[in-house]
Amino acid sequence: MGSPAVWTAVAVAAGILGVGLIVVGLTGDSSSGTPHAPRTEGKRVARSVVTGASPARPRRELLIDRGSAAPRRIKIPAIGVSAPVVPLGLNPDRTLEVPENWNNTGWYKGGPEPGERGPAVVAGHVDSSSGPAVFYRLGELHRGNLIHVRRADDSVASFRVEGVERWPKDRFPTRRVYHPTRASTLRLITCGGSFDSSTGHYLDNTIVYATRTRRGAGRKG
Repeated sequence: MGSPAVWTAVAVAAGILGVGLIVVGLTGDSSSGTPHAPRTEGKRVARSVVTGASPARPRRELLIDRGSAAPRRIKIPAIGVSAPVVPLGLNPDRTLEVPENWNNTGWYKGGPEPGERGPAVVAGHVDSSSGPAVFYRLGELHRGNLIHVRRADDSVASFRVEGVERWPKDRFPTRRVYHPTRASTLRLITCGGSFDSSTGHYLDNTIVYATRTRRGAGRKG
């Protein structure tokens, strides 16, 4: 995914009747035509929406796969999520693709697979034209909740939630989300906050930070 010096970001809202997504960190220099995010990250919307400790804090024992199979399904028991994971690439304008199905999640295939060193990013819709979508309850997660990702080889990588935050889309914390980590980490992203009916977009992003754990590992998805 490139060195930290070349990370940039694009704030994206894929909105139809309240359906919103994501922000993606990209690589490339200023001459590549990549759109630019704000030069500095803003402040979290409110401290009250933050739970847990500082995200991606390294553990004494780092559980890392040198190479892992692609994710196929994600389970989050605390909020009743059991959903397919589809690979996502970039659109021609270098924004992140979105899952076509409201009940699917999407893994950014330009980054690490879940279980490898670094931040694996999984995104999903918060709602749809017919009601709640796969990540509708994402903001209800708390520190200690477990996330299980079943991979193509039927192995399962489990993650422990470290924190949940909400940020304005135009001040998305790119480095906080996409910067390389020593541990195997997971970031879940959806829309949140107020809905702007004039644009059909939500104003914020809800972000969950999780770190790999042995707890729950080896479960069949």
